[in-house]
Amino acid sequence: MEPIQKADPSIYPKMRENALKIRLDNLPADSVHAILMDWDIGNGTVTVLAAADGTASIYLSSGGGFIGGSQKFPEIRDAALRAIQLAADLISQFKPAKTTGLPGEGEIYFYLTTSAGVFRAVATEESLSDGSDPLADLGAIMQDIVSEYRSRFPDPD
Repeated sequence: MEPIQKADPSIYPKMRENALKIRLDNLPADSVHAILMDWDIGNGTVTVLAAADGTASIYLSSGGGFIGGSQKFPEIRDAALRAIQLAADLISQFKPAKTTGLPGEGEIYFYLTTSAGVFRAVATEESLSDGSDPLADLGAIMQDIVSEYRSRFPDPD
């Protein structure tokens, strides 16, 4: 529930790497454990995490971010669970991830973690914004997590 207190850019790759390793117990073999949405915002990268246990976090490459809000605010938890459900419905859009790099300008990367590994799908900001991409609804739900956090906490930077 607390914003990450001190912006330290060295935290970002560690938090993101840990998120890409999320494997939750007691899920069916073909379940989505977590989804990450990465996008380049010009002066850095934002990663939004949603996990099958309702966890939702935001990591900023500047070192700022938000963690733990889903424990106190049902709206954040519900958005995370909606994202997981939709990601499971869209799994055919994802391919095994050979790398887990960050997107370039105008791109959005989505990563899924499952018991079988990490999968990736790529979209453009434009195709998500205009709704023409099959991942547009997933992008919107991930943005709901951002909106829910922003409505409850000040800017962490």
